[in-house]
Amino acid sequence: MRKHVVFTIFFLLLLSGCGQDIPLAEEVVHQFEAEPLLTGQISDDGRLLLTVTTSEQVKIWRAASKQVEYQVPESELLKPVRHALLSNDNSLLLIANYDTLGVWSVSGKAFIHKVQFNGVDSMAAISHIALSPNNGRVLVAMTDGSLNMADLNTRLNNRFKPHARPIDFLLFGNQGELFLSGAQDGKVGLWQFGSPKPLFEKEFAHRVTSLSVDHGFSRLFVSDGLNAQHIKTLTRGDEVTKLNYSARFKVFRKSLFIPSTQLLATSSSKSHLSLWNTQTGDELGTWTISTQRSGATIISMHATQTGKLYTLNSDAMLQRWDLNALTL
Repeated sequence: MRKHVVFTIFFLLLLSGCGQDIPLAEEVVHQFEAEPLLTGQISDDGRLLLTVTTSEQVKIWRAASKQVEYQVPESELLKPVRHALLSNDNSLLLIANYDTLGVWSVSGKAFIHKVQFNGVDSMAAISHIALSPNNGRVLVAMTDGSLNMADLNTRLNNRFKPHARPIDFLLFGNQGELFLSGAQDGKVGLWQFGSPKPLFEKEFAHRVTSLSVDHGFSRLFVSDGLNAQHIKTLTRGDEVTKLNYSARFKVFRKSLFIPSTQLLATSSSKSHLSLWNTQTGDELGTWTISTQRSGATIISMHATQTGKLYTLNSDAMLQRWDLNALTL
């Protein structure tokens, strides 16, 4: 009898984080491509979508009309397309292959220029890219842990090696002066553009699988593989809270602080979306996203001031979630 009671309690605890009892209205807005995506992005204002298919078609869509705003001509693409990024103001598109970064004008629908980047190791390839809010500065990370800090106007480039393993995350501050890096060596660092001296560094036991900052660039969320997930202050890395959940293992990928709330959204390597209380670290629920293929995952998220969360998955499905019932 005692074993049966213990098992029942344990089972109920597992169910408590599944999100089945918490209302969360959702709907599929549209599937923008028939084939899977290599990568994709919802623009900062939610008006545009960037999609890169497995056949390396690069398109920018108008989210409302579901029409193509611009498709990069096949002859201009830097193949193989490994990274693509839409600027904060939707004016520029950046595409990178193994060692070259190209820049396109979205409004002008034209190629502007391309620049080659190297790591400290001659065999290093580009692992991640980021563009400052004013479009003047670019960060080009490499698989050897080195990082290029380039000025797009002057073409000046400073390179240093802040990590020992590939850099997977780069996040600019609102002014384009500070940026955050996270890598497979388990290190997270805050840097000033142009300087190799960290403002702070934190090292975790495993590789960083998720890294995001809030809209005020004052807090960060970091996931250390399967070990721990933290919300920390961004200036010093002090602990705010640690996420709590009943599952033995939980993988974290994409993450997003929801503006004007105490909510954090995270995705897993599977087809799951989770929501968290950023003050307590408690899990509010986990939901399964709509997919067409087994193993499809969330590749981009965007939240509005009206309590709507949009997710774009690797099946090119845009899904809308109503968070108003969960606003804290």
